[in-house]
Amino acid sequence: MNRKGKVKGKIKSRPVVKKPPWMELPEGIWANILHRPGAVDILETAEKVCSKWRRVCKNPSMWRVIDMWNLGDLSDMDYDLEVMCRHAVDRSQGEVVDINLQYFATAQLLEYIAERSGKLKRLSIACCYGMVCESLVEVVKKLPLLEELSLTHTTITIEGIEALGCSCPRLKLFELNNSLYMGSGDYFDNEDVRNEEALAIAKNLPTLHHLQLIGNRMTIKGVEAILDNCPHLVS
Repeated sequence: MNRKGKVKGKIKSRPVVKKPPWMELPEGIWANILHRPGAVDILETAEKVCSKWRRVCKNPSMWRVIDMWNLGDLSDMDYDLEVMCRHAVDRSQGEVVDINLQYFATAQLLEYIAERSGKLKRLSIACCYGMVCESLVEVVKKLPLLEELSLTHTTITIEGIEALGCSCPRLKLFELNNSLYMGSGDYFDNEDVRNEEALAIAKNLPTLHHLQLIGNRMTIKGVEAILDNCPHLVS
């Protein structure tokens, strides 16, 4: 009873809310789990779930591998993949070693990546045409640690192959898949034209261990040049 004659009521204690067991997982395990959906889902969904997930998603180690693709119409999306990719690269703080871009890469984006990703070891680009193939010349010059370059339905010029040889001494894997465009007509009946890429590879990329050329119209002359000048090839 207090001074005014009123009986004090008992203060009800609030029930202790226990964190679910999965919230106690180490952040390293969360990083492994959250990395699996890909960069778009991390930025658009995962990091907005809770403060712990956001903290994990903002760690630069989460962005050593950036996997981004687009399988739909860019005009129907509520977000800009190029802007998101730049944001992912910024979050890596220069530690990104592997980037996969499908259906949306631009020359400007590749230049942005190259300027900020000096440790990049693997670059994979799919279904990107136009100025992208021309920009690859300047891009690879800024990636001295590059070990793997995979281009699917994305062309590279002879100058680009020469730049690879001069600027990427560690290059071990080169994939060039242009199966959608085999080429035809008198221009492609010229043996010198058909062997341009093969001869450029043979001359400039002697350190290759793995080479994949799909949709290439080289003759036996090009095959022999590659075999003679790339002694480390295993596949």
